[in-house]
Amino acid sequence: MTEKNENRRVRMTKRMIKDALLELIEQQPLVNISITAVCDTADVHRSTFYKYYTDIADLLNEIEQDILDQIPVPKQDEDKSQLLKKTTAFFDFVKQSEKTFRILFSESAGSSFITRLVDHLRSGYILLEVDSDTDELTAQFIRHYIANGTVGMLRAWINSDYPVSSHRIAEMMYDMSKKVQS
Repeated sequence: MTEKNENRRVRMTKRMIKDALLELIEQQPLVNISITAVCDTADVHRSTFYKYYTDIADLLNEIEQDILDQIPVPKQDEDKSQLLKKTTAFFDFVKQSEKTFRILFSESAGSSFITRLVDHLRSGYILLEVDSDTDELTAQFIRHYIANGTVGMLRAWINSDYPVSSHRIAEMMYDMSKKVQS
């Protein structure tokens, strides 16, 4: 048995466990989900679960981190067209991962993903250049405002079944971010 095959099996097993948790979150609040229920849904033994995760929170954390790791992050010095291209890619990714985002944004999943996404956006994705006359405290508040606004727009876009294209929502986000900064 080669290491490559083992890695593929591990990835597949972990994917089954993650999918099971997401499926269960659709049906009931996270606090009501047991490891036994996840294992039964994934059709794996409890020892298999514990081989990879310490508890449900650890599993959810890995699901959230997998999503955050896939979000394209523009560099601060990129021009508008480059920012729009990467922001559009972000919204395309969200649309392709619609089910996962809907579940992670649901009340059943708790609020940890929303908080982590806001922090991720604030610290990396939308660290748009703030006016040089702006003091650091104000700049931090602007970044928080833009990050929370982006997540709000994202949730509204998903919940209204994508009434505009990924490119259009990226343009709207960019334009609103610029207005906030001026």
